[in-house]
Order: sequence, then C-alpha cells, then structure tokens
Amino acid sequence: MTGSYGNDGRQKSSVGPVKLVADVWFIIMSLLSPSDIVHLSHTCKALFEYSRFHHVWQSALAKHHFLSKSYPHLRHAPTSIIRRQLITTTRLDVAFSKCTLRPTRSYSFPLEFPGVFQGMKFIPGGDWLVLLFHSRTLNPARHSNICLFKPPRMESSATDATPTSVTLQSEWCWLHFGSRDGPYKSSRGDDLMLLRTFVKNKRTFAICHLDTKTPSVKITFMAHTTIRTRNYVVAGDYLVYGWITDDRKHMLRIMKLNDDYTKLEKDVIAEIDCPPGNDGRLMVRYDLRLSGKQPRLMLISTRLMAAYDISDDTLSSGSRSLPLKLPTVWTYLPEDISFGRILHVFHESAIVTFYEGKVRFVYPEIDNLGSDGKTIATYQFSPSTPYSVKYPAILTSQRIFWPLRFPRSLPASVGSKHLIEAAMLPAPSNEERHIDRILIDHDELSPDQGSLMYDAQDWDELSGKLCIRYVKSRYPHEFSWRKTSWRFTILDMV
Repeated sequence: MTGSYGNDGRQKSSVGPVKLVADVWFIIMSLLSPSDIVHLSHTCKALFEYSRFHHVWQSALAKHHFLSKSYPHLRHAPTSIIRRQLITTTRLDVAFSKCTLRPTRSYSFPLEFPGVFQGMKFIPGGDWLVLLFHSRTLNPARHSNICLFKPPRMESSATDATPTSVTLQSEWCWLHFGSRDGPYKSSRGDDLMLLRTFVKNKRTFAICHLDTKTPSVKITFMAHTTIRTRNYVVAGDYLVYGWITDDRKHMLRIMKLNDDYTKLEKDVIAEIDCPPGNDGRLMVRYDLRLSGKQPRLMLISTRLMAAYDISDDTLSSGSRSLPLKLPTVWTYLPEDISFGRILHVFHESAIVTFYEGKVRFVYPEIDNLGSDGKTIATYQFSPSTPYSVKYPAILTSQRIFWPLRFPRSLPASVGSKHLIEAAMLPAPSNEERHIDRILIDHDELSPDQGSLMYDAQDWDELSGKLCIRYVKSRYPHEFSWRKTSWRFTILDMV
C-alpha cells in the first residue's frame, strides 16, 4: 500500500471510501442504524451518493421491528419517504428514552361548531386532520359532516392558493369513530377512511377517499347488509366483516377494492375453520396482516388466535354465490384459560391484553412457521403520580399514552404542564419487562381549575404528533358535553 508521509514520519494510507468497492459499503450500511447511516453519509461525497440508493433504506426498513409491519405502505414508498420516516422514528425513540418528554413545539386552536362531536383523527403523516360531526344547522337533515382541514399553525403560506379545509355534507348519518376506525393508508399510499352506520336493521360500510392534494373528500364505495355482523376490519385494499349462521358456522365476506376504490376487485363469501369451542359465542375481532409473504386474515378472541390465507389464488375459487372454506394456516391457544381482557388489536403487529395486573403483547409470527409462531412480551408500567390511571387512552405498536385523572378541582400541587403520561415499548421479546412512565412536559395548556375535561385524542407515529382534546364548560357547575367549547392542542415531539 502506498501513500504520503506525515510529520511524524509515518506513512499515511491512501485508501478512502472511493478506493473500496461499493458493495463493501453497502454491506457496512446494512449493519448500521438509520442515524448512523446519516452520519456516515456526511463524511464524504462518495458515501453520500451510496446512501441515496433505494435498497440501503429498504433494508433498514425491513429490519425495523415495527415500522414495516404497522405501515406496510412504506415498502412501496420512494426512498426519500422511507429515509425521512426511519430518521423520525429514531429521533422519537431518543426523545422517549428520557425521564421527561418535552415537545419541540406545541400549538392550540379552538374548534367550535353547532353540532355533536363524533371524532377527530390525524391523516397518516400528521399534516391534516379529519373531523366527523353532526350539525342540524349546517345539515338540516341531521346527517354527518366530514371536514378535512389543516390546523392553523400548519397552514401553508399566504401566497399558496391551495385551500386548507374542505367539508362534505354527507347524505348519511355515520357512527362515531371506534377504536379501530379512522384514516389509514391503502396499498398505493392513498388516504382512506372507513365509515359505518346502522339504520332500520341495515348495516352500511363506506370507504371515503381523503385527498389532501386537492383537497377533497369523496365517498367512493358503499356496502350494505342486513346480516347481524359480529365485527369488521379494514386495511390496505381489503374490507372484511363476519357473522355466525344459525347452524354455528363462522362466515366472512371478503372484499378487495380496485385501483380507484369505486368497485370491488374481489367479493367472496367464505367459511373459516374454527377449532371446537370457538364457534362464535365469544366476542371476536378480526385483523389483516398484509406485510408478510401472503395476505392473512386473523381471528382473535379471548381463547383463540388463528390466521387464514386470503391471497388472490385462494379467493379466486370463491364468489358470493359459491362460498369457499378457508383452512387454518396458524393457530395459537392460550396456556391459561384465556388471554385476558383484550385492550387493543393492532393492524399487522399484535394484540394487547390485560391479565393478572400485567399488560401482555402477543406478536404472531405467521410467516415464520418453523418457530413457536409467537412472541409474548409482558410489561408492568409503574404509576408516576397518584393520579395515574390503569388503562391507557392511546395504544400504538410502539407508544402508549395515559391521561392523568384529577378531581373536579385541579390540585394546587399539580401544574397544568403535566397532564399526560407516556411510555415507549422496547423490541418484543419473550420476557417480562418493567417500564417507567414518563411525563410529557408542555406549556401550551393553561386551564382554569375546576373547568377542565381533557383526553389524549390521537397519536401519529409517522410525524410524532400528539393531539390533546380538552373542553371548558360554559357553566361552572354543569359538566355537560353538549354545552362546551372545544379546544385542541397538538404536541410535536420531534
């Protein structure tokens, strides 16, 4: 090896990044974390160019323990979006690892309308919000209004002519957002939302397309049924609901939307093979796992977790008039009597149960059939204040949020800066972990004592934003939800 000599007489190596084969650097980058890849790319121009290759960030996304599963649309996203998301998630992990979490910025805005609040959710990405409400003044038929808007602090500049809000006066009266409702990403990265209603023994499911570029709100597809459905699930391009027949058969209607979400590419009735004792008498939930080798439908109850193949090859032999039978490809029965109380079911990731005072996350490993097929992570969360609550308000695959519950009059020893607790979950492993809650420190909320009702409304992992809703009663001695003024605070963690 040749090179120049330094002042100390030692020979300097002339081997730099450009002297090594690019494949060597790609192997090195595959072993680094997203933040290390960014730091390495800042060392020289050659490494900066290497770090811009798509497969570098695609490999980092595939190794991440929850992003590729919880947000499968990222697998088909451009390199810049994958890179930005991995860096954002890494920064969130660093922020949540501290004793106190302080947002980088926060802003509040009022929201007053003559109607009934039905729910508000982030559009994935955190730049837009969607509001569902009933208003007899705006909609005399008492049907629902769907408003897509940007919060005031997130609006574009005055020179930008793009509108920052649009409202659809629907012809239907939709139900409020459930724990698994709200906006989600399709397989093509479009923003969709599921709407539900029940009128005169007829249940209706609708797909609403939320276009933030125009912006516009449009209901593109509706499905009706008079069957008493047990539950439903929507993810990607799929919409599924199930029911139990008189002879105790568990049936499903599996619908797959076409490219513009206006028609059905697949519409199949199927019977699923349930083990004995799980014929539908228990409360059931469904989940869709679309990030694996084959799309799977999961059946979840307090005594069973089972997966079924719903790939195009399997569904091609069935139709609405010719039901098919879906065999079980993966099954897990609890070692105890039951899983316990089911707190939440995550798309793609896990189910969360509360059993014997502990929170358990059950992560199915459906595609890895050679292993035991699951990972059970048990957590104990220690309360940080006397006002800590047991059950969280927001559960995601990585973050948990609890609102503190106070008496009607806010204690003088408690500042309004600390109203929310949070925790970050480590990578799943088959062991019990003790996790401390952290307090979110913010100055935006300054409520008057005795006039506050608040809650953690929604969390957007893609942007690291938390939305807090709180209301101030117009009458000091009457805490009526109908006679309140709404105010929302958005906390940006990174």
